[in-house]
Amino acid sequence: MLFNVTTTSSASHSSRLPPDTRSFIDRMAIYMGGVLVQNSFSNYNILVHAKKALGADRCSDSTLTHPEMCRVVSYHNGTKIETAANGGVGNESYTTADVQLAIMDWEGFLGSAQPDIVDTGLFPQITIEITLADNVICPVIADTGVATVDTVVSFKIPDSTASTLPFASAGGFSAPPTGGSTASYSLDNITMQVEVLGMASSVLDEVVAQRVSQVGYLSIPFKNYFSFSSSHSSTSRFNVNSASWDRLWIAWRDSGGGSAAAPVVAAGHKLGGAFVGKTAAATTCDGVDVGKPQYDFGGSLDTNKEKYLARYFRFQEQPTSAGAVSNYQLQINSANYPAYKLTVPEVYSLTMNSIDVYDKTRIMSLDQYKKDYFVQCYRFCLPESDYSRLSSGLDTRATSAQCALVTENVATSVACFIFAEVTSELRVANRAIEVII
Repeated sequence: MLFNVTTTSSASHSSRLPPDTRSFIDRMAIYMGGVLVQNSFSNYNILVHAKKALGADRCSDSTLTHPEMCRVVSYHNGTKIETAANGGVGNESYTTADVQLAIMDWEGFLGSAQPDIVDTGLFPQITIEITLADNVICPVIADTGVATVDTVVSFKIPDSTASTLPFASAGGFSAPPTGGSTASYSLDNITMQVEVLGMASSVLDEVVAQRVSQVGYLSIPFKNYFSFSSSHSSTSRFNVNSASWDRLWIAWRDSGGGSAAAPVVAAGHKLGGAFVGKTAAATTCDGVDVGKPQYDFGGSLDTNKEKYLARYFRFQEQPTSAGAVSNYQLQINSANYPAYKLTVPEVYSLTMNSIDVYDKTRIMSLDQYKKDYFVQCYRFCLPESDYSRLSSGLDTRATSAQCALVTENVATSVACFIFAEVTSELRVANRAIEVII
């Protein structure tokens, strides 16, 4: 899906696009002949970022998907976002056909249906319904009135306690937006590309017809999701009713993450900019912005660079106090999973064991996991069953699993997002469909 995007902001503020173009989607439903096939679950974009936080995301393209946030210069079109003509306030937008963005991968039916080559003539009319997310997904930054991005605030390299963003040191921005400030966005020129295969023979049609005559239908399994969100206080309850409950994804966010906020520097990466070149008496600098990583001066674990997160998609551990050890446990129909309460390292170990595919080249420290990417995953299906189209998860149709996420030493009123990943089955025959959830 390709589109143009335009952002706006209130006076004396600047807006940025969030990382990953799938951030714009809050819900996506698929109907066939008026029948709901893919569940229209809320917080689609939260699920995308939760998987991305663990490297379990299938999306590998970065040319059109806006994978990182921009500070001053857009890597998408190579131009400065701030201009002196508008007082140093710039909103990141891409409005012409030659700089369109795109969504390349999808969660749910479009990204997981197997076989992925199928004659859509077998189906009734297919309708894809996309609901866009609220404006708060776009970070908003207060402007300090500095018109040019080269004005030098200080030549001193910040010490380890510095907390100013590179936005503040060089671009004329302050970190937090002022009260009532907002950013907004709009999408237009939306088009979709669908690959169509033309076959010179009728072999595929004959195979499908033979399968339907033998079994009575063509079976197409796919991933479906149910979402639950709560203001967590020691226990969050939910229930799942499915033929194959495969995994549970849990993302934690601070209670203020759902309001307009400035970008956040990722843990370990560069803080305030620091310039070298010219003299301290000079008003401008043509030198190099060296900055200072939070992990040593050289930037351990590939952190010697800038990286920003949208607070809306920043997942954090929320202990009751700085020294508290938080614990996590899942209960399903009064049975504990696992049998003991997990600490954060144990949660991470279980999580990575629950994911079949993830980017093994991705580098993440435990500190970054706690501060920026705190997502948990519990697996209930056989390992690697997704590759063989097996529905091997928990069958909860007769019992409707009553579940509870129980924690200790976790702050109250923390935003908790829970996603139940299930394998659903679409049965198709002669334009008639049946969905097994």
